[in-house]
Amino acid sequence: MPQTRRNLRGKVEEGGSITLAVVTRDRPGALAQFLLPGLKEVAAAGFPVVVVDQSIGPKTAALVEQIPGARCLRSAPGLARGRNVAVRGIATPLLAFTDDDVELPAGWLERIVDVFERAPDAGAVCGRALTPAGVLLPGSADGTYRWPVRPFGLGSGFNVAFRRDALTLVGLFDEELGAGARFRSAEDTDMLYRLLRAGFSVVCSEEITVVHHDLRRGRQEVRLHYGYGLGAGAQTAKHLAAGDRAALRLLVGHAGRHLATLGRAAATLRPNLAGLQVAYLAGVVAGLARGRRR
Repeated sequence: MPQTRRNLRGKVEEGGSITLAVVTRDRPGALAQFLLPGLKEVAAAGFPVVVVDQSIGPKTAALVEQIPGARCLRSAPGLARGRNVAVRGIATPLLAFTDDDVELPAGWLERIVDVFERAPDAGAVCGRALTPAGVLLPGSADGTYRWPVRPFGLGSGFNVAFRRDALTLVGLFDEELGAGARFRSAEDTDMLYRLLRAGFSVVCSEEITVVHHDLRRGRQEVRLHYGYGLGAGAQTAKHLAAGDRAALRLLVGHAGRHLATLGRAAATLRPNLAGLQVAYLAGVVAGLARGRRR
């Protein structure tokens, strides 16, 4: 079991307790419209801000220059690769990640620090998200989760924070997982899985809620869910190849939930929902097969 970590609350006023990081690639419009105001407020409150820019053009870097004290780091494409650059580039005991299409509420980082302070064995804290219309997106209920809980759906990479000590123990993000990599997702769930496996808890809290502007619909949404399944399958294949049979058991149980949702969607004539489940399950199968060969 991980040891109790250092007290964090006394560092909040100094801005030395937590760093906010975002990885972005050729999306200056989304960054300017959604996240930039929140980044400015976070920096004004004294917290370190790191933007890992993977863009070809200079527009993103120009936006970061508007944030007093923010650092702009560069990396090659790949969400996990960018997150690893952020991990290597910070010195604070906590690190929060968000995406460039997210709106941050006031006090978001402070609440993350509070949750970590109340849960000294937590390796990660996961928040929730609302649509722009105020609808709560799917996610895990408030609570403290420990091994052998399923990591899938436990948290989302656009609203998650980690203890740096925990990341040091389990290692960096898998750069073959996540957007821009061979497998399109699961860099976040893979990290949560590894933390849980190492004995850390993961705390999910509705106190930490953001607004997520994900505008993908139709074929883009189907492709997104296929990618989610692809990452889940590849993540599981990696751990199974290392002798961790529990990873496969957890994925089978998770896939069973998607099969149940598919059945309900078909019975209630909801073809869009059914199509997303089919795409996800197809991705899982492909991820398992391709992940075993990597």
